[in-house]
Amino acid sequence: MNFYRINPRQDFASYSVENTAGEIAEGKIIPPHRKIAGTLREYLGDPPRRPAKHGDVHMSASQCFVRPAALQLLELASRSKLQSVPVTIVGREDEEFRQVWILNFVDCLDAEKTVASPPGGFYKDKIGVIKRPVFDESRWDGSDLFVVPQDPSYCLFCTENFVAQWKAAKLKGAMFSRFLMDPEAIRC
Repeated sequence: MNFYRINPRQDFASYSVENTAGEIAEGKIIPPHRKIAGTLREYLGDPPRRPAKHGDVHMSASQCFVRPAALQLLELASRSKLQSVPVTIVGREDEEFRQVWILNFVDCLDAEKTVASPPGGFYKDKIGVIKRPVFDESRWDGSDLFVVPQDPSYCLFCTENFVAQWKAAKLKGAMFSRFLMDPEAIRC
């Protein structure tokens, strides 16, 4: 089985948080990743560049924002183990977007074989940036979308079945990579 990390596409729009509306109450998610984004603004860089393409998923280092079609797929693939709240994007108020946290924690990462940077900061009992994940399929529960409890950055991992469903639904804005800097990453 091939497993992929879900990343944002760099040629699609990115967003910065305009204001926050508290935090979700989920103890498994580390505090910086619990922030509820009330309003987002498209980030055009410094110096500003022209607006990028708009997709069905927009991700930052700690947040995931999706349109309803993508939310349905995430909910199905994560076995309904997710939490979402509505979010407003400045200039796109008529579009429905939701901030999503996948709560389907599956302890199937083989930490001894996984290549990762050393942990840093206040992330005790975690690993650093996962560069080349290795999964133990005997501990995998069959979920198509999940997070691993050892990862402080709360990366979303998926199966090739999820990638096929994403493509079939013609959803845009995601890149699926098997490892960091994967030259064969699947862009959708």
